[in-house]
Parts: sequence; C-alpha cells; structure tokens
Amino acid sequence: MTAPRIAVVTGATSGIGRATAVRIARDGFHIIACGRDPARGAATVASVVAAGGTATFHAFDVTAETDWAFLADRITADHGRFDALINCAGGFFSKPLPDTSLDEFRALWTLDVESVLLGTKYGLRVMRDTHTAGSIVNVSSLAGLIALDDCAAYCAAKAAVTHLSRVAALEGAAFDPPVRVNSLNPGVIWTEMITGSYGDSDEVRDFVLDGNALQRVGEAEDIANAAAYLAGPASRMVTGTAMVVDGGRGAD
Repeated sequence: MTAPRIAVVTGATSGIGRATAVRIARDGFHIIACGRDPARGAATVASVVAAGGTATFHAFDVTAETDWAFLADRITADHGRFDALINCAGGFFSKPLPDTSLDEFRALWTLDVESVLLGTKYGLRVMRDTHTAGSIVNVSSLAGLIALDDCAAYCAAKAAVTHLSRVAALEGAAFDPPVRVNSLNPGVIWTEMITGSYGDSDEVRDFVLDGNALQRVGEAEDIANAAAYLAGPASRMVTGTAMVVDGGRGAD
C-alpha cells in the first residue's frame, strides 16, 4: 500500500485553515492539523474523519521557532517527510494608521509574517533534506496587493507574506527535486475573522459584496479549493505566483 501524502496545515482550528484541512484530506493527504486550542483541534480532526480522511492534531505556537523545529523533527521521524505545508494561521485588525500603536503593529507582524517565515523555512528545509517535491502555500490576502483604508498593519504584513513567498519560490526551484512556493491571496471571506471584527449582519454582508464583481460572499471552502490546487500535482508548473481568489474585487 502506498503511504499517504502528508500535509501540515497551520491555523487549522477554524475558518480557512479548517476548511483547507478537510478539503485536501479528500485528495488523499494525511493532515497534520496545527493550532493553539486542543478542543477546536479535535473538532477539526473529527471533520476530516467525517469527510473520509485521516488527521492528527498538534498543539502549536506558529510564532515559536522551537515549536517549528520540534514539529519538523517529529514529522520527519514519524512519516519520513511531508509533501505539503499550508500556512493559514494569521490575525487581523482595522485601525487608522495614526492611531495604530507600535506594539499593535509588532504583534500582528509576528503572527502574520514571522509565523509564515518560520513555516516556510522549516518546510523548505525538510523538503530539501528529504528530497521531496513538495508544495508550500502561504495564505496572504488581497490586502497584500492593494491598499485598504485603516488596514496599514495588515496590508504591510500580507504584502510581506506575498513577496516572501516569491523569494522562497526562487530558492525552492533550485532544489533537487524542486519545491514549489506560492501565496494565496483571498479577498473578503466570510469567516470568524470578519464577523469577529465587524459583526454578523446584513450591513456587513453588504460591505463584503460591495465591489465584488461576482456578487457572492466568499466562503472558506472557496479558498480551500484553491489551496488544494496549489498543494497538489495539478499545479506542477505553478510557483512564485500570488493566486487571487476575490470574486473580482481587485480586478479594477
């Protein structure tokens, strides 16, 4: 029996991360789901199993290099490699730049950028050392490509993730076999990140639809489908790209 492909998904306890774990499990990946909350992690594992897949949960701080080093060693020991890494963990806040404190900026930068830097570093290292033709998908944002009012910290962080992914793609392409790295740049997606910041109301839904060419509210599963494409062999010629999934919001 062929051993299953292994995928590490951070931020897997909610939103896009959980949807991605469930979606790519349907493609035959065994999921290593990572997050801070064991109870929510258990719920993700249950969702993966209900979808016909397999998963384990690792309580994990994406901003701690010691956690990344331990996870890389553990997965290599248990599975010999991993084939895909999807960095979904991240945060968000909206505040005018003159009112944004340096501490607020640094906290978001640590969560949104340094976690992806660490994940990409250890993902590349494991894939290089195990000679795995892997794929790394870094969830960025449309805000990493265009400017949004009152979101300077978030835009700066996601722009860094987008460009970091391009640099990593150039380095990974030189490996034998090559490792692909891409960023995935969602528009406004209806998740806890939005409802927790703005609430769950018709007014918020109207805001989400404003400027959306397709006039539909994006869901976590829409991003999970894109992540599955980038993580799998169908995208074997795709690296260094920023894949925008935004319903056409950024087209103008």
